[in-house]
Amino acid sequence: MEHINTADIQAAIRDFLKNRFDNKAQAVLKKLQAAESEGHSNDIEAAQQAINDLQHEHSLEVWVQDAALRMSKQLKFGTHIAKGIHPDSKGDNISFQAASARPPYVVGSHTLTTLPLDANGNAAALPLAAFFDLPIGSDNIPLRTLIAANHSALKTCFSADPERSDQYLQHFQAALRTDTDQAVTDERNKQILWPCSEQAIAEDAYTCLVPLHPSALVHEFYQRINALRYSEENKQARQNRSKKEVEQQPYLSITQLAVMQLGGSKPQNISRLTSAQRGKQYLLSSLPPKATQSRSFSLPKNAVSFFNASLRYYCRFAWRELKAVVDAPKSIMEVRDQRKEALSMILDEVFLLAQSLQNTWPAGWSRDYEHLSDAEKLWLDPRRELLEDEAAFLAAREAEDWCDEVIRAFAAWLNDWLKKDFPHIADDFAAPEFNEWYRLMKKQLHRDERLSERSMA
Repeated sequence: MEHINTADIQAAIRDFLKNRFDNKAQAVLKKLQAAESEGHSNDIEAAQQAINDLQHEHSLEVWVQDAALRMSKQLKFGTHIAKGIHPDSKGDNISFQAASARPPYVVGSHTLTTLPLDANGNAAALPLAAFFDLPIGSDNIPLRTLIAANHSALKTCFSADPERSDQYLQHFQAALRTDTDQAVTDERNKQILWPCSEQAIAEDAYTCLVPLHPSALVHEFYQRINALRYSEENKQARQNRSKKEVEQQPYLSITQLAVMQLGGSKPQNISRLTSAQRGKQYLLSSLPPKATQSRSFSLPKNAVSFFNASLRYYCRFAWRELKAVVDAPKSIMEVRDQRKEALSMILDEVFLLAQSLQNTWPAGWSRDYEHLSDAEKLWLDPRRELLEDEAAFLAAREAEDWCDEVIRAFAAWLNDWLKKDFPHIADDFAAPEFNEWYRLMKKQLHRDERLSERSMA
C-alpha cells in the first residue's frame, strides 16, 4: 500500500460522488427537458433548483460530513452478521480475520484472501458501505483497508480542512472497528455451550459460542456459482447441445444445489450483501456419500487375463456408446461412423489403462502373476526386460510373437461381451466381426509399441 498517494484517493472519491450525482439527477434532468420543451417556467425553475440541491448534497464537504456524522452511526459493518441468524436480532456483527493457518481441506471464511464487507442498519445509510469499498490505485485496494490502516495518504482526502478530515477519518475507523472482546449478542441469536472439560456439567465449565451468519463467504460462493452457471460460454455450450451443425463444447451443470431465502420480500433488512443476492443463499448437498463400486481396475494375482470382467466394468461408459450403435438401424453411414467412434473410445480406455500398468506398476510385477498369459506379461510389464536375469524376457519381447496373442485376446473378449449382452443376435458376432476387432486392435497395438520403444530408448 506504500505506493498509494493522496491524489489517487481524491480522484476515486470525486468519481464516486459524480457517479452518485449522475444517477440521482437522471430523473430530474428528464423533467427539466420536458419542462423546457413545453415552456413551463415554474417547472423549469423547480427542476433547476432540484439539480442545484443534488450538486450541493454530493459535494465533498457536505456528503462526507453526512457520511461520517450520520451514516456511520446507523450501520453495523462486518463479515459475519447477526441478522442472518434471526432478522430481528440486535446483536453485533463481527469482521473476521484468520489468526492462524487452517488445514487445506477445511473450507471457510479463512479460505479467501480478502472478504467483502457487509453492512446492515438504516437502508438510507448504505451508500457509506459502497464508499468504503471504493477501489484505490492500480491494485484496487478498498478504501476501508486504507482507513483501517490509518494510511498517511488519507490526510485532507475527506475535507480541505486537515483537522476536520482527520475527525471524519476517526468516525469511519470507529464504524469499521468491531470489538470481539465486548461484542453484544441478542436473545434471538442461537447459543452453543461448548464443554471445556470432561466434567463440564459438574464444574459448569462451558464456553458460550454465538454463531453468526458468514455473509461475506456466502456472497463470494454465490457470485462464483453464478459466474460458472450463467457465463456466456456456458449458456452457449448448453444451447448448442441440440444443434448438429455446430461444434460441441463441454458445459457445466451444478446439481443438488439448494436455495435458502433470507429476509422474505425485504432481504435488505438482513444485510447489504443479502440484498444484492435477492435473499438467495446457495447450499451444497451435505448428504452422506453413497457406497458405490469404484471404477478403478483390479487385476488379482490369480487372473488369467487382463481382458476380464473388471476391464469390462472399467470401459462401461464407452461400452454404452457401442451398445447404442448395435441397437440402432443398420446400413446407415452415420451409424457406421458412430460405431467407429465407440470402438475407438473402448480402445482408448484399454490402452490408457495398459499404459498406467506399464508406467506406474513396479518393473517385474508380472513375476507374481503365475496364471497370467506370457503374452500379456510381455505387453503389460515392458520394463521387466531391464531387470537382471531377464534376458529370456527381453528376447521374447523383441521377437514380437506375443502381439498376435494379445490382439486375439482382445477381439475374443469384445466378441464374447457382445454375445452376452445381445443373446438374440449372438450369431451375428462371428468371424467378420472378430476380424474387424482384430484389425483395429492390431493397428493400435503396433502404434503403441512404437511409441513405447521411443520413450524407453
